[in-house]
Amino acid sequence: MLRRVPCGRDRVRPALPSLLPNWLGRWLRSVLAVTALMLADSLYLLLVRLADWARLEPFALGSDNLPVLYQVLLLGHTGMGLALALLAAIFVVAHLPKVRTRFSRGVVTSGGLAAGLAAAVAATGMFILTEAANRTNAWVWWLHVLGAGALLAAYAVHRIEGLVRFRAEAAAAYSAGVCGVAAALFLAHGLAGIGQEPSAAARISEAGAGDAPRQPDRTPVGWVAPESRFFPSPATTAAGGFLRHGFLTASTAEEQAEVRREAVTQGFASGVRTGAGECVSCHQDVTEQWASSAHRFASFNNPFYEASVEGLRRSSDGSNRWIARHAELYYGPTTESSEDAGEESTAGIVRSKWCAGCHDPALLFSGAMDASVDRASAEAQAGLTCLACHAIDTILDRTGNGNYRVTDRPEPYLFSSSEPGSASRYLRDAALKARPEPHRRAMKRPFFETAEYCAACHKVSLSEPVNNYRWLRGQNEFDVWDDSGVALNAARTFYLPGARRSCRDCHMPLETAPMGDLAADRNGMVRSHRFLAANTALPHLRGDTATLRLTEGFLENVVRVDVFAVRWGPADVEEGARELGDEAMAPPGVPLTIDVVVRNLDVGHTFPGGTNDSNEAWLEVTLETASGERLAASGLVSGDGRVDPGAHFFRTVALDSLGERITRRNPQDIRATVYSNLVPPGGSDLAHYRTTLPESWAGEELTFAVRLLWRKFDRDFTEFAYRANPQGFARFASVPELPISEVAADAVRLTVTRDPPAELSYEPGDDWVRWNDYGVALLLEGDTRRATAAFGRVEELAPDRVDGALNLARAALASGDIGAAYDALERAERVEAGNPRTAWVWALALGEDGLYDRAASALRRVLRTFPRDRASWRELGRTLYLDGRFEEALQAFAEVLSIDPEDRVAHYHAMLSLRALGREDEAEFAEAAYLRYSIDESAQELALAYRARDEGANAMAQPIPVHPLVVDERSPR
Repeated sequence: MLRRVPCGRDRVRPALPSLLPNWLGRWLRSVLAVTALMLADSLYLLLVRLADWARLEPFALGSDNLPVLYQVLLLGHTGMGLALALLAAIFVVAHLPKVRTRFSRGVVTSGGLAAGLAAAVAATGMFILTEAANRTNAWVWWLHVLGAGALLAAYAVHRIEGLVRFRAEAAAAYSAGVCGVAAALFLAHGLAGIGQEPSAAARISEAGAGDAPRQPDRTPVGWVAPESRFFPSPATTAAGGFLRHGFLTASTAEEQAEVRREAVTQGFASGVRTGAGECVSCHQDVTEQWASSAHRFASFNNPFYEASVEGLRRSSDGSNRWIARHAELYYGPTTESSEDAGEESTAGIVRSKWCAGCHDPALLFSGAMDASVDRASAEAQAGLTCLACHAIDTILDRTGNGNYRVTDRPEPYLFSSSEPGSASRYLRDAALKARPEPHRRAMKRPFFETAEYCAACHKVSLSEPVNNYRWLRGQNEFDVWDDSGVALNAARTFYLPGARRSCRDCHMPLETAPMGDLAADRNGMVRSHRFLAANTALPHLRGDTATLRLTEGFLENVVRVDVFAVRWGPADVEEGARELGDEAMAPPGVPLTIDVVVRNLDVGHTFPGGTNDSNEAWLEVTLETASGERLAASGLVSGDGRVDPGAHFFRTVALDSLGERITRRNPQDIRATVYSNLVPPGGSDLAHYRTTLPESWAGEELTFAVRLLWRKFDRDFTEFAYRANPQGFARFASVPELPISEVAADAVRLTVTRDPPAELSYEPGDDWVRWNDYGVALLLEGDTRRATAAFGRVEELAPDRVDGALNLARAALASGDIGAAYDALERAERVEAGNPRTAWVWALALGEDGLYDRAASALRRVLRTFPRDRASWRELGRTLYLDGRFEEALQAFAEVLSIDPEDRVAHYHAMLSLRALGREDEAEFAEAAYLRYSIDESAQELALAYRARDEGANAMAQPIPVHPLVVDERSPR
């Protein structure tokens, strides 16, 4: 006789016997046992997450602390989940045929829901296992957790609705057991954390740059002691010694053999992605981008660089007391080799480490730079690997030259040293994907998003140990950017953008990640690791047309060329028409001057940037008839690949101690600069072309065309590199012809007429920006008379903007007319009261007028908007000094030096202020710093001698460079 049990409120349901055979019953008990372990493990992991959220010590993991217990249970969660899914699936398949005769709507619904939820939980778990539980996939993690909770509820309903149910006491014991195991695990986790020291990475993360070694007292900022293992490079490691073998270049024996084969056969390795093997499985898109970047080809896989650095290593004239001390400590007694013998010298090897901090970290930190470099080794051909950048834990200061520290930190994940492709490596990857936060925090520190991070290598200076001379500024993209309107740090900017842009906004823009990179954001974008800039030489050498096209596309429209003005008459009184359109008129038989404006539109530092002693940008100018006959030209490339020496160049011409031009990328030999013509951010440059059109050309229409051209390396350096390093150019049978790229262009039709208009004509709607660019260029070259006329047009064309009046005030100050400056500033205030850029010019005018208190007030108003404006802090300090407020002046100069510790003007005025206060000891140190960063005026004798024998360089060195265009009167019409 069947027992009857209560069923719902009004009915009684019979308790039927189980239809499960014995083996299936035991199987169910196995499923429930594994489920209990899985539940305990899951509850433990949730408790740890809650502890992290609440920062509950010692249970919280923090940013990178992964105890072994936690990782075992994290991996165990995956293993048990897979086992449970398999066991449950077998049970369901075996169970359904047995119970289909006992149909119940509640049982079927809850059972089907439980099965569906189980499948969803398994699917989301597998997704997390393969795609990582990162922030982009957070929704999947929540589905997994919530789905697991819903699965438990559905299964409970299924058992309640079923005819064979858990007894209440059994269910309670089961739940208590699960909670007890979870609590025990959580308690063990916490006890293991008591007294545990935070990891090195955590300490560094918390300490930041303040944890860096302190600069010794009374030594120049950025100075490296010869006792440093990596001297004269300021780059170092957390332990101060070499990194473990292969840390930056992890690669298999097969990969190393392939690197060597490529280095020998084509001159450089490009197929094997040295150092990225462990990254590519998760970061496919980033690795693919990096593989074609200039960063990847920064070391001996760049044959141009290799030629220069090997030239430095073979130089025998570089020893000094600092190098001798370092050599004594680390090299022992040595005999210097003769440079003529073509052998490396100890002094040259030591000095080359100054380059290695940014170009060869794999060589530097492995010790391979201390001996003859095996150019075909993985370290030499690696370039900047993933960890060369991402293992940096501290930027030591703001002086550049590779002033960073690398930490050879062991990964917190189990099996981190296992071989790629092995089962243990799979477990390591599974743990990383399940808990990626420690990896993300270690690989992407907060300062990675700052420009100071880039400045570590993109700001350069040379000092006595390297050049045997004195401190000299090298290339410096960082300070030019930081002291500009682009960074919103300069009130004196001519153009103020609507938003601040930093290095990565231009060079690492967001890019789609079609390969599924796990670093992608919610929109499927990653920061581009192509680092596109202006290096067209390297992709050309590799035959990488895709990267070459991308680079040329990156250069388009960053600079504007504008044939703006046509003037005629004698040079001292020339007048004439300036046409804003694409047509102009000019008389024959009289001297003409055509003004070409080059405006930096979209480069956050100077145009061009980088190694401007070897870079080559110039204007190609042609004057042609309507039929295409060329009458005159400037800036053409000759048959030997060299540019017309009389062209208008954008580059730096530097000299060595013998007065010869630096053409081998040998900055250690620089002693003087002939000229450095670069266009600042938001600034303009003027090229003047002077010609006389023959009388016989009256009535003709001519075309005056200008192209701004770019070539990464000039022909002299390319020839030097090829001949000095033939093994690096193994692919080429002769000196490579580097691509010449057009950056911008403009042209005007020039009608030759004896009766050109005497007055300037323009339309009210014409572009005030072009007039402003013209005025800015005139002002920068010191032509205040014409700049005033141009800015007057700006004020007429854009009366609702402050630019015209403001720039008129600048021009008036430059010409010494304070009254006119005040009048223009009053008009600017009526257009826009309180503009901080206007306040900057007010401060200059008031200071020039001796009204120091009011000038200081104007500068403080500027600094409320531009708190990192070094020029405003510098001017404030100077104004306060002149007003006798020496302590306040020192505070202002301290602000300048916190922004740029190598600012010589701030050191000079700090010295004066300290002397005024009687603090002689401090004043002596400030004076020493000022003298250190000052310019060697005596070296200009070399520049004057060079200018005397180079007509083109002499023209470019003039405040107003004028280039002749000679038109042959006998040219046929």
